[in-house]
Amino acid sequence: MILDSLFSPGAEGRSLENPDEPLTGQNLAEYIDDGAPGISVNNQNALTLSAVYACIYVLSSSIAQLPLHVMRKQGDSIEAAKDHPAYWLLHDEPNEWQTSYKWRETKQGHVLGWGNGYTQVVRSNRGELRELVARRPWETQLVRNGNRYLYAVTPDDEESRAVQLEDMIHVRALGSDGRLGKSLIRQHAETIGLGLAAQRYGKDFFTGGGRPTGLVSVKESLNKESWERLKTTWNNAVGKLKQSENKTLMLPVGLDYKSITIPPEDAQFLETRKLNRSEIAGIFNVPAHMINDLDKATFSNISEQAIQFVRHTMMPWIVNWEQEINRRIFTRAERRAGYYAKFNLAGLLRGTAKERAEFYHYAITDGWMDRNEARVLEDMNPRDGLSEMLISVNAQPASQLGQPDNSQEPTS
Repeated sequence: MILDSLFSPGAEGRSLENPDEPLTGQNLAEYIDDGAPGISVNNQNALTLSAVYACIYVLSSSIAQLPLHVMRKQGDSIEAAKDHPAYWLLHDEPNEWQTSYKWRETKQGHVLGWGNGYTQVVRSNRGELRELVARRPWETQLVRNGNRYLYAVTPDDEESRAVQLEDMIHVRALGSDGRLGKSLIRQHAETIGLGLAAQRYGKDFFTGGGRPTGLVSVKESLNKESWERLKTTWNNAVGKLKQSENKTLMLPVGLDYKSITIPPEDAQFLETRKLNRSEIAGIFNVPAHMINDLDKATFSNISEQAIQFVRHTMMPWIVNWEQEINRRIFTRAERRAGYYAKFNLAGLLRGTAKERAEFYHYAITDGWMDRNEARVLEDMNPRDGLSEMLISVNAQPASQLGQPDNSQEPTS
């Protein structure tokens, strides 16, 4: 059967990104990691590097926290399309296991870690939208069946299935063939491997495995028996010292101890870790200060930094998400009818209280926002009489323009 052939071990496009699946000799060359010597870089252990985890968390949580609405444009009017089933799936609950936040956070994490984020669009027999089911990248493969491509899904807790292209929301990272994205972790295995190696070295260094902490010398020559007795006595003394609150070490007569400090050239691994952290932030296009790298951070222009993050880091991902959702969730007829999904960036661009007050002031007095619209943006209820537009001339209602001013008595 065609379906059976799609899920056979030799099927085209079989994924080895499952961290629990060992590599075989047949495909080792394709998936071998180029990390630092002795460091194997994969999607799982890369997250143990704080810079990688922080970058993925910042991007995933930023995508997840943005309000996601289904809108409909009819002529010059744009309003929320709450009558469409996609509204509640995208905004609140895409499936029985996840909220909209967790679904988007998980999918963006898959895109950054594995290069591809898959969500199956489930419809009824009548074509009605029912739910959005998150699929894991190591269980989903793009396969070719004759002249047509399909997604082969092989979950552990469900039956294997073939999903049509139009029924899979597939958010991709930067790739080479246009069909699949490439994992940032695998593309930059050497850089991440260097960070993991420095992290391991630091652990070994401070636990005593990286270099000795001191030298013990004797004033007289020792035979083999005396040497073994000295080592045993020293190890016992050091072991008791670690367990005791008294940090004073008593030495027998005839022994000298000299502490070894960290030479400046060996201490450069600290600078290496800082540099590696900055490089990883650059790979994910995340400002260094957002992953707690504050060496060169200044907060005098925090608003401009937030705008830069939204414009240059978040906007490419948001457009990627919006276009993929629109072409898979809505039919062509629905798109022609004006339906579309839209992220609301107001939360990320929200300024300080002073900045918002100045923005509302100019918007209201220049006549392109009314006072109730400003109240709604501040989560306040509308008030009667505040929906009329004002203009900058004495901030009076537009309906009173041209009318005589009776507030002043005529002069004789």
